[in-house]
Amino acid sequence: MNVKPLPPTLLLTLLLAAFSCKTDKTETSFELGHPADEAHLQIDAEPDRLNPLLTTSNYSNTILGCIMPRLLEVSPRTMEMVPQLAKSRAETQTLTEGPYAGGVSYTFEIRPEAVWDNGQPVTAEDFVFAMKAAFNPKVPAAPYRVYLSFIKAIEIDPGNPKRFTVFTDRPSIIGEEVIGNAVPLLPAYHYDPDGLMADIPLADLMDQEKAKALAEENENLQAFADLFASPRYNREPEGITGCGAYKLTSWETGQRLILERKNDWWGDKVEGDAEMLKAYPQRLVFRPIADPNTGVAALKDGQLDVYPNVPPKQFEELKETDFVQEAFAFHTPSSLVHTFIYVNTRVDKLSDKKVRKAIAYAVDVDEMINTAFNGLGVPSTGPVHPTFSYYNKEVKPIPYDPEKARALLEEAGWTDSNNNGIVDKEINGQRTELSLSYNYTAGRDLSQSIALMLQESAKRAGIEIKLNPQEHTVNMDNLKRREFELVGGAKSIQPIPWQPKQDFHSEGDDRTGFASPATDEMIDRIQSTLDAEERKKMYLELQEILNEEMPIIPLIVPQGRLVIHERLETPVTPMFPGYAPPLLQMEE
Repeated sequence: MNVKPLPPTLLLTLLLAAFSCKTDKTETSFELGHPADEAHLQIDAEPDRLNPLLTTSNYSNTILGCIMPRLLEVSPRTMEMVPQLAKSRAETQTLTEGPYAGGVSYTFEIRPEAVWDNGQPVTAEDFVFAMKAAFNPKVPAAPYRVYLSFIKAIEIDPGNPKRFTVFTDRPSIIGEEVIGNAVPLLPAYHYDPDGLMADIPLADLMDQEKAKALAEENENLQAFADLFASPRYNREPEGITGCGAYKLTSWETGQRLILERKNDWWGDKVEGDAEMLKAYPQRLVFRPIADPNTGVAALKDGQLDVYPNVPPKQFEELKETDFVQEAFAFHTPSSLVHTFIYVNTRVDKLSDKKVRKAIAYAVDVDEMINTAFNGLGVPSTGPVHPTFSYYNKEVKPIPYDPEKARALLEEAGWTDSNNNGIVDKEINGQRTELSLSYNYTAGRDLSQSIALMLQESAKRAGIEIKLNPQEHTVNMDNLKRREFELVGGAKSIQPIPWQPKQDFHSEGDDRTGFASPATDEMIDRIQSTLDAEERKKMYLELQEILNEEMPIIPLIVPQGRLVIHERLETPVTPMFPGYAPPLLQMEE
């Protein structure tokens, strides 16, 4: 096989997607059932939308990465930030005077070759427009505003419209990465054809008080937000555009999303080593297939080229299938993902940390690893990857102990007063049983297996778990609205310093309701502490707090399981989904 794995120093974890290969099987080999310059790729779930500011879905962002390049991108080979749309990494300067003293400036220059589909050059104004869209308080882009909140001004070089400087009012441990990678540039002529945002100063949107006043006074902010969130700019091929190598040409709901490589794309004119501008397949066909049996059948029947995150049982079975072994390569790469359960601490039944800790003791993680993952994984202790230098080794995985769970519940006032097997307690004058709804993604055997094991193990601790399978997009929407009790979750871990603000700060998503003034202050200090040793102390302390408060229940750090057709050469990476679709290079 031609796949080039990354060095073994990059260790561990789970892949949250799945992709396979399209070929027709004979007794000993496959025969491609589609043009050789196409790549047919499986994904676990349909994207919720294809708008970079309105989605946090891994599946959406995988596809958007082919359409909308960033200034910087993470190399799948080195796991370091490298230039993509920008000519180079940022020029940085510590600010010692002026209105942003104590902050840092970051200067970027966009590649001279970069143009939009209408032929107009990509300029700094397109970065400014993307920031306007992100900071518009009527646009539901809170997860991104959290990351971008340290930006205070942008100055465009009067002599070069492709060169600009971003000014921040404080240092950030990932300042360059956030500015360069959080949001792609967007063309105002396409996403704001009526100029609704044109006369609104970005500086006013970046000022929370002014932005709040504008939101009440200026109807254009809401009008733009409504347009930006409309189906045209989220699902319809003619409304989704970028300056990347691919354009969306078809989205058949539940069936496939087709990306076509652009003719005469500007990236082909860039000379030198620009790995993240390479785009080999003429067509990328993403196929949402949640059911593993359907996915395996599609692989065997020649309907898929890449299948990441193959369920463990099917992964082992495929490895033992001779004709599949001949046509595909099997990989178990390290993977930067962890799985967990979101806990809504705003719900009365879950507001006591002893109850949340009891649920953690009522989850048999070892059984999940051995049964659902065929042993391909390790217990998780939280959102920091075990290979990172600031991983808190003193925070141990919580063992399965239903008696300990019952004891904690009793301390919190939960006992089985009617001997029906479920503990109960009087809340707001009403006898309430500890019966909790667990939302998970429908149509996935692995998710279903984990849900059933959770239900059974929790029952032994007197906790009733009601299973509620839902479509991935429904789960995501309910999370954003905080309309849940327990939700099965998984997150990619970025190969950059841990950023807890989005998940655990009151200015971020804070889906669990965990945030407090004390932890907000700690997270703010983490974000601005450039000294790695000082930051590590706070990282370690925050992990201890999360383990004590349990706003998320850590589950598993699974091992990646990736199958790629032998005719394709590509770097295998720990990052989701385990490879970069544009870099699937066809053999000559």
